[in-house]
Amino acid sequence: MDQLSKHTLQSSVADRRSACPGLFRMARALDGSICRVKLTFGNLGASQARSVADAAQRFGNGVIEVTNRANLQIRGVRPDTENALIAQLLAAGLGPLTDRGDDVRNVMISPLAGRDKGKVDTRPLASRLLTTLQSNATYLSLSPKFSVFIDGGEAVAMVDHPHDIWLSPVDPDNPSSSYAFGVAGIPPTKAGDPPALGVVAGERAFELITALLDTFIDWNPAHPASSRMRHMIADAGSEILSGPIAAHADSQIHGKDLAGWRRALPRRGGGHLGVLGECKDPTRPVGAMPPLGRLTPDLLRSLASLADKYSNGLLRMTPWQSVLLPEVAPDDAASALSHLVSVGLSADARGPLATMIGCSGSAGCGSALAATQADGLKLAALLDGQAGIPHIHMSGCSKSCASPSARPVTLVATSAGHYDIFLRATNGPSRFGKLLAANVTIEEAAELIGQNSGSGGPLHA
Repeated sequence: MDQLSKHTLQSSVADRRSACPGLFRMARALDGSICRVKLTFGNLGASQARSVADAAQRFGNGVIEVTNRANLQIRGVRPDTENALIAQLLAAGLGPLTDRGDDVRNVMISPLAGRDKGKVDTRPLASRLLTTLQSNATYLSLSPKFSVFIDGGEAVAMVDHPHDIWLSPVDPDNPSSSYAFGVAGIPPTKAGDPPALGVVAGERAFELITALLDTFIDWNPAHPASSRMRHMIADAGSEILSGPIAAHADSQIHGKDLAGWRRALPRRGGGHLGVLGECKDPTRPVGAMPPLGRLTPDLLRSLASLADKYSNGLLRMTPWQSVLLPEVAPDDAASALSHLVSVGLSADARGPLATMIGCSGSAGCGSALAATQADGLKLAALLDGQAGIPHIHMSGCSKSCASPSARPVTLVATSAGHYDIFLRATNGPSRFGKLLAANVTIEEAAELIGQNSGSGGPLHA
C-alpha cells in the first residue's frame, strides 16, 4: 500500500474506538494518543527503525514501547499530527496490505522461527495466514485482540500467552510434522493443562485455521459483544468446532491418546537474552532488554546502527518486550552483545532490568494508581546485585495490560508508591498467584523479594 487518502485515514481512525490502538486508530491516554505499529513477526529494518524514532520525536512524546506481541507503540501523539505520523510510517513500509487490514495482523511465531533447518519452519504457514487475514474481507471484522499462534517447537518461544487459536508441532524435530491445535488457550506443557483438541497434517493446517475462523465468524453476528474464541466456547462449548475438526483433523498422535501429548517446555530464565546458540543457522541471534521494554528515539537509532553493523540491517522485537539482532556472524556475537549493553540494554538474566516489565503507569494511563515506570527503575536499583531475582511485572492496576499471563512476581499498585505483591509459584487464588504482602512501599517490596528469592525461596519452588 503506497498511499492512503485523508478520507480513508479519518474514517479508519473513527472505526472501533474502544478497541486496541492501531496505526489508523490511536487510543487516547493521559500523555496523548497511542499509535501501535504492528510488525510482521517482530521484524524491523534499520531504516524503518530510524523512521519510527523520527516519528516518535516529531509527533509523540519520545516514548516508544515494545509490546508483548512484538510490536511497537509510539506514545504521546498529538491529535493534529496523527495523519502526518501515519503518512510517515506508511512511507517506511510499516502499514498493512489493505487499509482495513491493520487490526487483524495478529499472527505470532517464535523470534527464532526457521533458524534451525532440522525443525519445523512455521514462517510459510504464518505468512500465508497473515496475508489472508488482511486481504479476505470475511476476516476484517475480527477483533484487534484476536490472535493466532503458530509454534515451531523452538527452545526460545513464548508459549504461555493465551491465543484464540494455537498450533504446535507434534514432533518439532521433523520438518514435516503434524500440528496439535487448540483454541482459547495455550499448548499444554504440564500434566493438568487442557489437552489439544486435535491434530492436523502440516499441509492441511491452513485450511483448518480458516475453518475455525469461519466458524467463529458465523457465530459472532448473534453475539456482537463477543470478540474472542473463549466467548464462543463459553457459550456453545467446544462441540461447535466439531465440524471443522472432523473435516480437517486427526484424533491421535502416532497412535497415542491425544490427551497425553505435551509441548516440551521452552528454555527458561531469559532464553531470549545474550548470544543465542539454540539454532543451526550460520548466524547467531543476539538479544537484550531495554529498561522496562521502553525505547527512546536516540536508543532506537543506536539499535538501527548496530543492526547495520552486525545484523544485515535487521532488528527483531520479541514478545518478552526485548530486542534481537537476529543475523550476527558468530565471530561478531560477543562484540554485538557488548554494544547492546553499552547503549543501555540489559542482557544478563540475573539482573532485574533484564526481565522486568511494566505498563505506562500513572504518567500515561488514567487507570494506573502508581508510577510503575519510575517505581520499576527504583526497585531494580534496590535489587541490583542480589542473587536469584525472578522475573517481575509492575502493574499500575489489576488489568495487567503489560502481561497476559502471570509472572513469578507481580506488583499491583494500590496507591502512589504502594503495591500488593503476588507470587505465581504459590498457585494462589488470584490470577497473579498468592498474595505475599499488601500495600507495601518499593523499599519494602525489594526486601520481601530478596528474602523470597534464591535457591531456597518459594519463587524457585
